[in-house]
Amino acid sequence: MALQISAPLHGRVHSSPLFSVNSLPLHAMGESTSPLVMLDDFRVSGRPFPPHPHAGFSAVTYVWEDSATGLRSVDSLGHDVQVGPGGIVWTQAGRGVLHQEAPAVSGRELLGVQFFVNLSSAHKLSAPQTLWLDAAQVPVWSDDEGNSVRVVVGTHGGQASSLQPVEPFTLLDVDLHSQLELEVRPPQRGLVYARSGHVRVATPGAATLLEPGQAAAVRGSGKLHLTVASRARVLYLEGAAIHEPVVSHGPFIMNTRAQLADAIGRYETGQMGQLAPLL
Repeated sequence: MALQISAPLHGRVHSSPLFSVNSLPLHAMGESTSPLVMLDDFRVSGRPFPPHPHAGFSAVTYVWEDSATGLRSVDSLGHDVQVGPGGIVWTQAGRGVLHQEAPAVSGRELLGVQFFVNLSSAHKLSAPQTLWLDAAQVPVWSDDEGNSVRVVVGTHGGQASSLQPVEPFTLLDVDLHSQLELEVRPPQRGLVYARSGHVRVATPGAATLLEPGQAAAVRGSGKLHLTVASRARVLYLEGAAIHEPVVSHGPFIMNTRAQLADAIGRYETGQMGQLAPLL
Protein backbone atom coordinates (compact mmCIF):
# COMPACT_ATOMS: atom_id res chain seq x y z
CA MET A 1 0.00 0.00 0.00
CA ALA A 2 1.31 3.46 -0.90
CA LEU A 3 1.86 5.74 2.06
CA GLN A 4 -1.31 7.56 3.13
CA ILE A 5 -1.80 10.57 5.44
CA SER A 6 -4.91 11.43 7.42
CA ALA A 7 -6.41 14.91 7.76
CA PRO A 8 -5.10 16.86 10.77
CA LEU A 9 -6.38 15.50 14.07
CA HIS A 10 -7.28 18.24 16.55
CA GLY A 11 -6.64 17.77 20.24
CA ARG A 12 -9.05 18.60 23.03
CA VAL A 13 -7.73 20.65 25.94
CA HIS A 14 -8.77 19.69 29.47
CA SER A 15 -7.55 21.53 32.54
CA SER A 16 -7.80 21.68 36.33
CA PRO A 17 -5.81 23.52 39.02
CA LEU A 18 -3.21 20.70 38.94
CA PHE A 19 -2.92 19.85 35.25
CA SER A 20 -3.60 20.84 31.66
CA VAL A 21 -3.67 18.30 28.85
CA ASN A 22 -4.09 18.38 25.07
CA SER A 23 -5.74 15.01 24.44
CA LEU A 24 -5.87 13.54 20.93
CA PRO A 25 -9.05 11.47 20.37
CA LEU A 26 -7.33 8.56 18.62
CA HIS A 27 -10.29 6.25 19.29
CA ALA A 28 -12.27 8.27 16.73
CA MET A 29 -9.89 7.05 14.01
CA GLY A 30 -10.48 3.34 14.65
CA GLU A 31 -7.55 1.20 13.52
CA SER A 32 -5.87 4.09 11.70
CA THR A 33 -3.52 4.71 14.62
CA SER A 34 -3.15 1.11 15.84
CA PRO A 35 -1.30 0.15 18.04
CA LEU A 36 -1.65 3.64 19.58
CA VAL A 37 -4.88 4.11 21.50
CA MET A 38 -4.28 7.39 23.37
CA LEU A 39 -1.96 10.40 23.38
CA ASP A 40 -1.93 13.26 25.91
CA ASP A 41 0.44 16.23 25.82
CA PHE A 42 0.37 17.42 29.42
CA ARG A 43 1.46 19.94 32.05
CA VAL A 44 1.26 18.69 35.63
CA SER A 45 2.04 20.15 39.03
CA GLY A 46 1.45 18.33 42.30
CA ARG A 47 0.10 14.77 42.33
CA PRO A 48 -3.29 14.86 40.61
CA PHE A 49 -3.72 11.08 40.24
CA PRO A 50 -3.45 8.41 42.98
CA PRO A 51 -2.03 4.92 42.32
CA HIS A 52 -4.04 3.19 39.59
CA PRO A 53 -3.95 -0.06 37.59
CA HIS A 54 -3.19 -0.84 33.96
CA ALA A 55 -3.48 -4.10 32.03
CA GLY A 56 -3.28 -5.25 28.42
CA PHE A 57 -1.12 -2.43 27.05
CA SER A 58 1.93 -0.24 27.73
CA ALA A 59 1.57 3.17 29.38
CA VAL A 60 4.46 5.36 28.23
CA THR A 61 5.52 8.75 29.61
CA TYR A 62 8.17 10.81 27.83
CA VAL A 63 9.39 14.01 29.52
CA TRP A 64 9.90 16.99 27.22
CA GLU A 65 13.43 18.38 27.32
CA ASP A 66 12.21 21.83 28.39
CA SER A 67 10.33 20.50 31.42
CA ALA A 68 11.15 22.27 34.69
CA THR A 69 11.52 18.92 36.44
CA GLY A 70 11.77 15.22 35.72
CA LEU A 71 9.38 12.35 36.32
CA ARG A 72 9.06 10.10 39.35
CA SER A 73 7.36 6.77 38.64
CA VAL A 74 6.58 4.15 41.29
CA ASP A 75 4.87 0.82 40.74
CA SER A 76 3.71 -2.35 42.47
CA LEU A 77 6.72 -4.22 41.07
CA GLY A 78 8.88 -2.34 43.56
CA HIS A 79 10.35 0.29 41.23
CA ASP A 80 10.86 3.89 42.31
CA VAL A 81 12.30 5.49 39.18
CA GLN A 82 13.30 9.08 38.47
CA VAL A 83 14.21 10.33 35.00
CA GLY A 84 15.04 13.93 34.13
CA PRO A 85 13.86 16.07 31.21
CA GLY A 86 14.36 14.05 28.02
CA GLY A 87 13.86 10.74 29.84
CA ILE A 88 11.21 8.06 29.39
CA VAL A 89 9.39 5.46 31.52
CA TRP A 90 7.74 2.59 29.63
CA THR A 91 5.30 0.65 31.85
CA GLN A 92 4.58 -2.59 30.00
CA ALA A 93 1.52 -3.57 32.02
CA GLY A 94 0.80 -7.00 30.52
CA ARG A 95 -1.52 -8.90 32.87
CA GLY A 96 -1.57 -6.02 35.33
CA VAL A 97 0.38 -3.54 37.46
CA LEU A 98 -0.31 -0.53 39.68
CA HIS A 99 1.65 2.67 39.23
CA GLN A 100 1.71 6.36 40.05
CA GLU A 101 3.62 9.19 38.37
CA ALA A 102 4.34 12.73 39.52
CA PRO A 103 6.85 15.58 39.11
CA ALA A 104 10.22 14.52 40.54
CA VAL A 105 10.58 17.86 42.34
CA SER A 106 7.58 19.13 44.26
CA GLY A 107 6.44 22.60 43.25
CA ARG A 108 7.85 22.42 39.74
CA GLU A 109 5.82 21.85 36.58
CA LEU A 110 6.28 18.58 34.69
CA LEU A 111 5.89 18.77 30.89
CA GLY A 112 5.55 15.56 28.93
CA VAL A 113 3.54 13.32 26.69
CA GLN A 114 1.83 10.10 27.73
CA PHE A 115 0.55 7.56 25.25
CA PHE A 116 -0.89 4.05 25.40
CA VAL A 117 0.43 1.29 23.13
CA ASN A 118 -1.85 -1.70 22.75
CA LEU A 119 -0.31 -5.16 23.16
CA SER A 120 -1.15 -8.00 20.78
CA SER A 121 -2.87 -11.10 22.12
CA ALA A 122 0.51 -12.86 22.22
CA HIS A 123 1.74 -10.48 24.95
CA LYS A 124 -1.44 -9.05 26.45
CA LEU A 125 -1.23 -11.35 29.50
CA SER A 126 2.57 -11.36 29.83
CA ALA A 127 4.31 -10.54 33.11
CA PRO A 128 4.44 -6.77 33.73
CA GLN A 129 7.75 -4.97 33.23
CA THR A 130 9.00 -1.41 33.68
CA LEU A 131 11.62 0.01 31.30
CA TRP A 132 13.24 3.43 31.45
CA LEU A 133 16.01 5.65 30.08
CA ASP A 134 17.38 8.93 31.38
CA ALA A 135 18.16 11.70 28.90
CA ALA A 136 21.88 10.93 28.71
CA GLN A 137 21.09 7.36 27.60
CA VAL A 138 19.08 8.49 24.55
CA PRO A 139 21.15 8.52 21.32
CA VAL A 140 20.92 11.60 19.10
CA TRP A 141 21.20 11.82 15.30
CA SER A 142 21.90 15.16 13.61
CA ASP A 143 22.67 16.57 10.16
CA ASP A 144 24.41 19.59 8.64
CA GLU A 145 21.13 21.55 8.34
CA GLY A 146 20.63 21.78 12.11
CA ASN A 147 18.02 19.02 12.37
CA SER A 148 18.38 16.58 15.23
CA VAL A 149 16.50 13.44 16.26
CA ARG A 150 16.44 11.96 19.74
CA VAL A 151 16.07 8.22 19.12
CA VAL A 152 14.13 7.43 22.30
CA VAL A 153 12.82 4.05 21.11
CA GLY A 154 13.69 2.22 17.89
CA THR A 155 16.25 3.30 15.29
CA HIS A 156 17.02 6.21 12.97
CA GLY A 157 20.03 7.13 10.85
CA GLY A 158 22.23 4.40 12.29
CA GLN A 159 21.36 5.28 15.89
CA ALA A 160 19.51 2.74 18.04
CA SER A 161 17.87 3.03 21.44
CA SER A 162 18.67 0.48 24.14
CA LEU A 163 15.04 0.50 25.34
CA GLN A 164 13.38 -2.51 23.74
CA PRO A 165 9.68 -3.14 24.37
CA VAL A 166 8.30 -6.64 23.92
CA GLU A 167 6.84 -5.53 20.56
CA PRO A 168 8.94 -3.27 18.26
CA PHE A 169 8.15 0.43 18.37
CA THR A 170 9.66 3.76 17.32
CA LEU A 171 9.61 7.04 19.22
CA LEU A 172 11.55 9.92 17.64
CA ASP A 173 11.68 13.42 19.14
CA VAL A 174 12.58 15.68 16.21
CA ASP A 175 14.01 19.19 16.49
CA LEU A 176 13.24 20.28 12.93
CA HIS A 177 14.93 23.31 11.35
CA SER A 178 14.40 22.59 7.64
CA GLN A 179 13.33 19.20 6.31
CA LEU A 180 13.66 15.55 7.22
CA GLU A 181 12.80 12.27 5.53
CA LEU A 182 11.48 9.24 7.43
CA GLU A 183 10.99 5.73 6.09
CA VAL A 184 7.67 4.07 6.95
CA ARG A 185 7.70 0.31 6.59
CA PRO A 186 4.68 -2.01 6.38
CA PRO A 187 2.80 -3.19 8.33
CA GLN A 188 3.65 -0.16 10.44
CA ARG A 189 1.32 2.67 11.42
CA GLY A 190 2.70 6.08 12.32
CA LEU A 191 1.55 9.24 14.03
CA VAL A 192 3.16 12.66 13.51
CA TYR A 193 2.47 15.11 16.35
CA ALA A 194 3.44 18.79 16.08
CA ARG A 195 4.27 19.98 19.55
CA SER A 196 5.40 23.40 18.33
CA GLY A 197 5.72 25.13 14.96
CA HIS A 198 3.88 24.52 11.69
CA VAL A 199 4.90 21.31 9.93
CA ARG A 200 4.17 20.16 6.38
CA VAL A 201 3.80 16.39 6.28
CA ALA A 202 3.99 14.94 2.76
CA THR A 203 4.18 11.71 0.77
CA PRO A 204 4.69 11.49 -3.02
CA GLY A 205 0.90 11.68 -3.44
CA ALA A 206 -0.47 13.87 -0.65
CA ALA A 207 0.36 16.50 1.94
CA THR A 208 -1.14 18.11 5.02
CA LEU A 209 -0.13 21.01 7.27
CA LEU A 210 -0.05 20.55 11.03
CA GLU A 211 -0.42 23.40 13.50
CA PRO A 212 0.87 23.15 17.08
CA GLY A 213 -1.11 20.54 19.01
CA GLN A 214 -2.29 18.67 15.91
CA ALA A 215 -1.37 15.22 14.61
CA ALA A 216 -1.69 13.16 11.43
CA ALA A 217 -1.85 9.39 11.10
CA VAL A 218 0.17 7.66 8.39
CA ARG A 219 -0.08 4.10 7.10
CA GLY A 220 1.32 2.04 4.29
CA SER A 221 4.95 2.22 3.22
CA GLY A 222 7.25 4.78 1.64
CA LYS A 223 9.00 8.07 2.28
CA LEU A 224 7.50 10.58 4.69
CA HIS A 225 8.76 14.16 4.32
CA LEU A 226 8.61 16.70 7.15
CA THR A 227 9.24 20.34 6.22
CA VAL A 228 9.15 23.61 8.17
CA ALA A 229 9.64 27.26 7.25
CA SER A 230 11.03 27.86 10.75
CA ARG A 231 11.89 25.67 13.71
CA ALA A 232 9.41 23.06 15.00
CA ARG A 233 9.34 20.21 17.51
CA VAL A 234 7.79 17.01 16.19
CA LEU A 235 7.09 13.66 17.82
CA TYR A 236 6.98 10.63 15.52
CA LEU A 237 5.50 7.37 16.84
CA GLU A 238 5.38 4.11 14.88
CA GLY A 239 4.33 0.54 15.62
CA ALA A 240 2.93 -2.55 13.96
CA ALA A 241 -0.82 -2.51 13.35
CA ILE A 242 -2.83 -4.91 15.53
CA HIS A 243 -5.87 -6.33 13.76
CA GLU A 244 -7.58 -7.85 16.78
CA PRO A 245 -10.78 -7.14 18.74
CA VAL A 246 -10.49 -4.42 21.39
CA VAL A 247 -12.63 -4.43 24.53
CA SER A 248 -11.70 -1.70 27.00
CA HIS A 249 -12.85 -0.34 30.33
CA GLY A 250 -10.97 2.51 31.99
CA PRO A 251 -7.36 1.37 32.51
CA PHE A 252 -7.81 -2.09 30.96
CA ILE A 253 -7.54 -2.95 27.23
CA MET A 254 -8.31 -6.57 26.33
CA ASN A 255 -9.47 -8.72 23.40
CA THR A 256 -12.63 -10.18 24.97
CA ARG A 257 -15.15 -9.34 27.69
CA ALA A 258 -14.04 -12.42 29.59
CA GLN A 259 -10.44 -11.14 29.62
CA LEU A 260 -11.72 -7.77 30.77
CA ALA A 261 -13.66 -9.33 33.64
CA ASP A 262 -10.57 -11.34 34.61
CA ALA A 263 -8.43 -8.18 34.66
CA ILE A 264 -10.93 -6.36 36.87
CA GLY A 265 -10.99 -9.40 39.15
CA ARG A 266 -7.18 -9.50 39.41
CA TYR A 267 -7.17 -5.84 40.40
CA GLU A 268 -9.98 -6.12 42.95
CA THR A 269 -8.39 -9.17 44.61
CA GLY A 270 -4.93 -7.59 44.88
CA GLN A 271 -3.24 -9.78 42.28
CA MET A 272 -1.76 -6.69 40.63
CA GLY A 273 0.08 -5.90 43.85
CA GLN A 274 -0.17 -3.06 46.32
CA LEU A 275 1.11 0.50 46.08
CA ALA A 276 1.05 3.22 48.73
CA PRO A 277 0.38 6.76 47.42
CA LEU A 278 3.31 9.15 47.06
CA LEU A 279 3.47 11.57 49.98
